[in-house]
Amino acid sequence: MQALQTQSLRRKLVIISLITTGLTLLLSNLAYMSLEYYLSRQDTQDKLSVLGEVIANRATTALTFNDFDLLKTNLDTLKADSNVVRGCIYDEHQKLAAQYISNTEINSCPTILAQLQAAKNNNFSQYFIIRLDQQHIGTLYIENSRDDLLQRFNQFLVFSILILAVAVVLAVFLANQLQDVVVRPMRELSNTLQSIMNNKDYSIRAAKENNDELGDLVDLFNGLLGTIEEENSSLKTSEERFRKLTALSPVGIFQVDTSQKLQYVNQRWRDIHGLLKDDPTLQEWFELVHPADLVLVQQAWNRLVCEQESIALELRLATREGGHTWIHLLAGALHDRNGELLGYLGAISDISELKAAQIQMENLAFYDPLTGLANRRLFKNRLEKAVKSVMRSGSSMALMFLDMDQFKRINDTLGHDAGDILLKEVASRLNATVRENDTVSRIGGDEFTILLTDVHQTADVLIVAEKLLHSLAKPIRIKGQDIVTTVSIGITMTPEDSSDVNTLMKNADLAMYRAKELGRNNFQFFSEDMNHSILEHLAMEKELKDAIQRDQFTLMFQPKVSLFDYGVTGVETLIRWEHPEKGMVTPDRFIPVAEETGQILAIGSWVLEQSCRQISSLIRTGVLPETAKVAVNLSAKQFADPDLVKQIRNVIEVSQIPAQCLELEITESTLMDDVESAIHTMQEIKKTGVSIAIDDFGTGYSSLAYIKRFPIDVLKVDRSFVMDIPKDQNDMAITAAVIAMAHKLSLEVVAEGVETQEQLHFLRRNNCDEGQGYLFSRPLSLGQLHQFLQENERQRQANHYEI
Repeated sequence: MQALQTQSLRRKLVIISLITTGLTLLLSNLAYMSLEYYLSRQDTQDKLSVLGEVIANRATTALTFNDFDLLKTNLDTLKADSNVVRGCIYDEHQKLAAQYISNTEINSCPTILAQLQAAKNNNFSQYFIIRLDQQHIGTLYIENSRDDLLQRFNQFLVFSILILAVAVVLAVFLANQLQDVVVRPMRELSNTLQSIMNNKDYSIRAAKENNDELGDLVDLFNGLLGTIEEENSSLKTSEERFRKLTALSPVGIFQVDTSQKLQYVNQRWRDIHGLLKDDPTLQEWFELVHPADLVLVQQAWNRLVCEQESIALELRLATREGGHTWIHLLAGALHDRNGELLGYLGAISDISELKAAQIQMENLAFYDPLTGLANRRLFKNRLEKAVKSVMRSGSSMALMFLDMDQFKRINDTLGHDAGDILLKEVASRLNATVRENDTVSRIGGDEFTILLTDVHQTADVLIVAEKLLHSLAKPIRIKGQDIVTTVSIGITMTPEDSSDVNTLMKNADLAMYRAKELGRNNFQFFSEDMNHSILEHLAMEKELKDAIQRDQFTLMFQPKVSLFDYGVTGVETLIRWEHPEKGMVTPDRFIPVAEETGQILAIGSWVLEQSCRQISSLIRTGVLPETAKVAVNLSAKQFADPDLVKQIRNVIEVSQIPAQCLELEITESTLMDDVESAIHTMQEIKKTGVSIAIDDFGTGYSSLAYIKRFPIDVLKVDRSFVMDIPKDQNDMAITAAVIAMAHKLSLEVVAEGVETQEQLHFLRRNNCDEGQGYLFSRPLSLGQLHQFLQENERQRQANHYEI
């Protein structure tokens, strides 16, 4: 069988046909010959039985009377059958009485029966008992020759051989005919397959000639070709689509084989690296890596190759101009369906702009972008260090809190650009007045602080304060006008007044307000006489408690507008206090007190629930779109409340507002108090389906590293960056960077304080998502908001939105 497997199909068919035919005929002939031999022998035996019975009956009388001639005569009747070669009759004493021999070549009968029985004989023979009245008187033996049977057997054998030869010839002929029927379609299938392999053309089809099993095989073969052609076409389409995508992709894509050779790079990869060669190598790529990043990159690549650990890191690449490009590298192992390693696939993104924005944003975290002075975060850090130093050394330190008098009037009269010039000049004069080791910072719009270290006596602080007032009293030339500005200064001392940072800030603030109360343009040292202000603070606290109980608060809503189609996307909730005696009280007067006393929790809870109830009704009635959001500010104490998430869920359930329609605004400073706790709280809030926005972005302490970790949806650009657009190039650059950075992080951007068309156009050019400010609408009551929404929608549908 193993030898048969190596033969061609044609030869296999011939061999199988011959073997089958030969075995069939051989077995048939053997069976027939066996049957013929059995029947012939049976006939001979029957014939001998008849002859024996007749002769035995005739021999009874002759044997009784010992008539040997008659016995001989009876035996001679065997001559009638030429096949009978010998006949013998023995008497009762088993002695030969008579015999018949057909020819002289035949042995005569033995004289004793026992000798006959003992002799070997190949002929047919039988013994017959001769009886007289059931008495044994003799035995008859007849022997028949086998020659006739053997002759017939030999004739049949010759005939069978002739038949077998004819059958073999016929089998060979039929096998040849059969192989033409079977092998030719198979050969055509083979030729078709060979043509497909040579030409890589899966559209070729095999011809079907018969409707038998071979025809079914051809159908299956053609069906398989159709499937392969379809999959090959789909594969080519996918490959072409992939190549187009990689060619147009803003991301550089590369593939490395298991031998550490670059197999494929797209055009963007070449552009980022500045390589013009058609076949760059991996070693050339490593040579472009900045030396400071090379070890880290090599270690990461070795882990990828050895442990198949994916790479995700930021690194620098050297440029031909001598600079460097920041890229973000992602790479991982590529396996086939069986888990065998095929190589490594990776992508790189140019994040130079994002890095520049990050550096700029981190610079904003410590310095005021307008004046270049330290900001609140840096100032507070230095104040804490100074207090510790004072406590260790036993020296003294002074904290000055300065607030510009009438700055808002100047800003509103001459414009924001004039206000910026004034702030810069004030900052410059403050820096020029104090020592280099003293810290001057801008912590708010027109608020400055000065940290005087190594103070030996209070008189030294007094001299500095007088110099400051004198320096700032000099006119400042702005837009052709001489502007005279003054400041009110509050001063507190350490350790005399306190050694607590927050207390010192509060003391200086109280002293500054005391200076304003005394007519501005002066300085005041903190003293116990300022407890009067604290009493007023307590009075405000009591009035707030009454206001909460008597429902004296009301809500206003300022619309937020899409800068793409000017549709209203939502509102921000603002609280007002309708004081029975003082009239309408703005939040900046009572919210700090409420925050300090903890009453903000009750007020904030009321604002959250009422905002959701009122805006939910507008959404359900179709006045606001279903995608509209109501933004509610969360105070620091609210954010730290352990029951905040439970309260949010209850408000959503009670007000029936969709969770996605509620947006909570949190300031940067609130988040930075405890970053890890803040992230956990925000994650729990996000589970409710509520959106999170960072309010007043750019004025707090957050850095890009933290922004990436916060689970937020929206960044709100503080109005301090928007109000001086387009006059202030720094504010424009910062705002554009914030928008670009936010979009890189998949965040929406809302600009606050949009008041002019120039600001609007700038924000639209930089793809800012939404705007909020007096250019669109002032804060409105619920009824006014309803009217504004209807009017805004009419204008939008008329396609002539005008502001």
